[in-house]
Amino acid sequence: MFCAVAIFISIATWQGRAQAGLSSENVIVVVNGDSTISRTIANHYVHLRKIPIDNVIVLEGIPKKTTMRLDEFRDQILNPVLKTIDERKLSPLARTIAYSADIPYAVKIGAHTNELPEGPVKKYQRPIASINGLTYFYRYVLSDSPAYLSFGSNQYARGKFSRHFSNPFTGDDKERFEEASKLDGENDNKASAEIWSALHKKHPEMPAVALNAAEAYSLSGDDAQAVAMIKAALKAGWWSSRYLRERSALSKYLDDPDLQKALPLMDDSPIVWQGPEAFSGSVGWAITGRRVGIKDGGTPYMMSCVLAVVHPNGSSTSEAVRILQRASESDHTFPKARFTFAGGAGVRAKTRFPVIADASVYLQELGYQTEIFRGVLPDGKDPIAGMMVGTANAPLANTPLDLVPGSIAENLTSSGAVFDSTSQIKCTEFLAAGAAMSSGTVTEPYSLPFKFPTPMMYGYYAQGLSAMESFYQSVQSPYQLLIVGDPLAQPFARAPDEVVEISMVQGEQKKIKLQRRSLKLDVPKTRTRSIELSINGKLMQTIPPTPNIELNWPDDASGIFDIRATLTGLDRTEPRMTFAAEIDSLGEQPTPTATITKSRENVEGLANDGSLATPIEIEVSCEGADRIEIHHFGKVLATADQDHATLTIETKQLGGGPLYFRPNAFFGEKRVQGKILIDQPY
Repeated sequence: MFCAVAIFISIATWQGRAQAGLSSENVIVVVNGDSTISRTIANHYVHLRKIPIDNVIVLEGIPKKTTMRLDEFRDQILNPVLKTIDERKLSPLARTIAYSADIPYAVKIGAHTNELPEGPVKKYQRPIASINGLTYFYRYVLSDSPAYLSFGSNQYARGKFSRHFSNPFTGDDKERFEEASKLDGENDNKASAEIWSALHKKHPEMPAVALNAAEAYSLSGDDAQAVAMIKAALKAGWWSSRYLRERSALSKYLDDPDLQKALPLMDDSPIVWQGPEAFSGSVGWAITGRRVGIKDGGTPYMMSCVLAVVHPNGSSTSEAVRILQRASESDHTFPKARFTFAGGAGVRAKTRFPVIADASVYLQELGYQTEIFRGVLPDGKDPIAGMMVGTANAPLANTPLDLVPGSIAENLTSSGAVFDSTSQIKCTEFLAAGAAMSSGTVTEPYSLPFKFPTPMMYGYYAQGLSAMESFYQSVQSPYQLLIVGDPLAQPFARAPDEVVEISMVQGEQKKIKLQRRSLKLDVPKTRTRSIELSINGKLMQTIPPTPNIELNWPDDASGIFDIRATLTGLDRTEPRMTFAAEIDSLGEQPTPTATITKSRENVEGLANDGSLATPIEIEVSCEGADRIEIHHFGKVLATADQDHATLTIETKQLGGGPLYFRPNAFFGEKRVQGKILIDQPY
């Protein structure tokens, strides 16, 4: 029954843990406002993925080159982006910063590498970082610390399963952890159980501590406390049922009725490596890989990627758009395809070879075919969902590969993201071959496995994480890695099989009504664990999954409100499904309207960057308004100082693809927004 699971996982997580996972409202799109190509890629992506328009940040004055200095990145890009996220109150939902094309992708960090001590390790920490690597380590960049250069700086990355049980503490708690471990080794389990229990009471968010207590209680003969601690571990977010079954001190309790109900919803994957963990940007991460409060010493990160690299040695504009289009159609498709791994004798293949066996077993137990190929590329006989390559050059254009929509393909080589050089194959070539996401280093990384995704990335992807999460789950030191493509691609996500209808209910008290109904599709899926409600891009509340929800609406609200309901699935990967609606609150002030009376011309084709576009004409109206403005991605494009007018807007600087306009009427200082108007050239 759902009851037991709700007690131990669902209620605990939606009430006590930060929400995680990735859907459209969690992506911040950053645009070079001086580049019509950058705007074009962003326009298409926002439309394809239904990104909230408040999540688009347009910057101006960005350096016009592929590489910039650290101070330029911090002052002209990172600080303005983070400041805008805070000003727009997007921080609770922001989990990925996706840079559009035509933004420098490499950053000179000599100011930080120069601080490193001399020695044999320093030569491997080259003074160039990727833009998304430094964004991920934003806390270090803002504090001017070179700590992100360490080989294990990404604590969100997964490691060996035993890492769950590493000592995560400092000070007195560290000593108590070591004392309890020593007592366990001496078989003084009664004494160790008391220490483990006290540590769990102080740190209830750490399931491994609760499991240590459970084992100690079990070995000391206290069955009731052992069961209670197992349940406490589940409540704290423990997902591995296989671990419980394989530990003799724990498995004997699994006939407990409540645990019997919870076990089928847990993860039975192999326990050589830690399982996947959905990402949250509002928490920190501990050395064990668990979520920990920032105030409790956890290290926060912000995932980041580049949507496209439009460059003579990268993608063309039309190719970049097609890549994003293809990826956007892959979600929840569960392709029947294989995962392939390079197994040649060269160093580029040998560097990651030791983990291929673990990844293959993991994938096979999930039901997927795996293959180790000895040549440069796998054969083209069957569809491919994942391709790990190790070569300086590969004849992708001349090899008939069937990379399914949503696939990941990447390579270990020195210059995969050095686009000012023609040497070696570029990561964008894997995207052109059909992948949704790929990666490459922006400078010589040397053949160090912790600078590249481990083969386990493909296992985490197949288990349901987004492409973005899968990359960061598998790279221990990602500061040099440029990750390119669609961060939201998630073909294997087992999301709730539901739709949510959002409406306004009129009565004595206005209410927003959310109605859920199942689609009854024959696909892998999960139950709904919680529902997030956001209004105009801002998270309002997280609520349990009741069938029909009515929320009181303020009487003084007027105009259109963007309302989103996001269902989070009851699965360790926390899959998300978002449903959005523009609701007219029918308030005291009238809602402004806008109609396109003359569309753009000369904007046909995916390669068109809009630089030859003709002006657009929009008729706006709002009775009694003092003025009406037309906004586009946070900027005022035109203003009418009356309540009805036809506005002419120059669009040739706004890029190609769909353009989103929002009318805003003002009654004194009160702003009332209207419905989004889309000028779509295709």
